[in-house]
Amino acid sequence: FHFDENKKNIIYLRINSLNWLNLLDMDTFSKSDPICVMYVQAVGSQEWREFGRTEVIDNTLNPDFVRKFIMDYLFEERQNLRFDLFDVDSRSSNLSKHDFLGQAFCSLGEVVGSVGSRFEKPLGGIPGKKCGSVILTAEELGNCR
Repeated sequence: FHFDENKKNIIYLRINSLNWLNLLDMDTFSKSDPICVMYVQAVGSQEWREFGRTEVIDNTLNPDFVRKFIMDYLFEERQNLRFDLFDVDSRSSNLSKHDFLGQAFCSLGEVVGSVGSRFEKPLGGIPGKKCGSVILTAEELGNCR
């Protein structure tokens, strides 16, 4: 990633992969059916806005989602991200109808600035449980002019 600190850089960034490892198994007779929901926090706000959802992958504790998220990377601003993971139990789009598997928080800058733009973080959100971890990778798609 190359930035000119003297001008405002907006880079289209693709969160290239969402890999999850060793998720909680919430289903009795099969593995969890995970979906990931990505949220962004507006600068200077406490509010989280849903940015997008991955597809559901059936019967796995180590999903590698196909869906990519493309967003602007603003070098000068901290862009907070939250990834919530759920075990889908029905066709409902209402997340409260599904089992919560954990969540991870990071900034887009942490992902971009990590070695090889590969960032790994343990999942939290369920006290006393090891919820697994997420691996995020990002790539620059080019400047927005």
